[in-house]
Amino acid sequence: MMPPKDNRKDKVLILGSEGQLGKSLEEALKNQFSIESVNKRKFDFLNPKKISDLLSHKTKYVINAAAYTDVEQAEIDINLAELINGEALKAISQACYEKKIKLFHFSSDYVFDGKKDQPYSEEDVPNPISIYGKSKLLGEKLIQENTEDFLIFRTSGIISKNPNNFIYKIISASEIQDELKIVSDQKTSLNFSGFLADAVLKIINLIEVKEEDNLKGVFNLVGPSYGSWYEFAKFAQELSELKGINSKFSKINIVPVSTDEMNFKAQRPRFSHLSSDKLKKVLSLSLPNWKKSIEAILN
Repeated sequence: MMPPKDNRKDKVLILGSEGQLGKSLEEALKNQFSIESVNKRKFDFLNPKKISDLLSHKTKYVINAAAYTDVEQAEIDINLAELINGEALKAISQACYEKKIKLFHFSSDYVFDGKKDQPYSEEDVPNPISIYGKSKLLGEKLIQENTEDFLIFRTSGIISKNPNNFIYKIISASEIQDELKIVSDQKTSLNFSGFLADAVLKIINLIEVKEEDNLKGVFNLVGPSYGSWYEFAKFAQELSELKGINSKFSKINIVPVSTDEMNFKAQRPRFSHLSSDKLKKVLSLSLPNWKKSIEAILN
């Protein structure tokens, strides 16, 4: 009797499978690999050495799409953010190194201070200004210190059809507020989780056919253009009105405000757009721009 189809496939272990990115990765990779989806109930980032229990001889790739992402709350839950985004990556990368498994990890544009006036490249020196950014940079460093076979993808503004992202949060807020105050002096890019997952699949396919079998290091993984959070909100509103979505969001007044007016606990980079030139040059890959990302979740 032939074994079940999945038993003949290499396994990909996805950490953070219930998040925006995790769900998209599972969808993108499931036809080609046996997927082990790992949520926070199955793996505790506060006890990361347990990762070895999830790895088998069939595990070829580990993709860490899990993170502590609440930038504001991280200023209070400092230890928790550092453990999840930082310290846990030591045990995860060590386990991958011991078992000769390639590790994929997602980091953030918030590892930069935002003082540069042009897109950040992989060669720019990080200088995070928030606890969240510092915790993400710690994770990057621990991976690089504890395994040799890794890919770190820095990205920004992940959005999806999952309600826990900027676009759906402002749509939801429009139902109970008279106007929306949106920051206009922070510039970055939005990226649809499906576009990110498709790019990861393409990269894995290049590795699988040995065209890039020695590929490792840090890559920026974002669309080519940037905008402010106010511009993102206005475009989403215009699209909603164009599509006739029956929501207060289509008509609500969106007011541009400065970062200083918002009294955030966490400092945020004013300009943190990432250049994906390395991705395009080395792998001939590019992602759609932020308008396409917003269109993807509102269609």
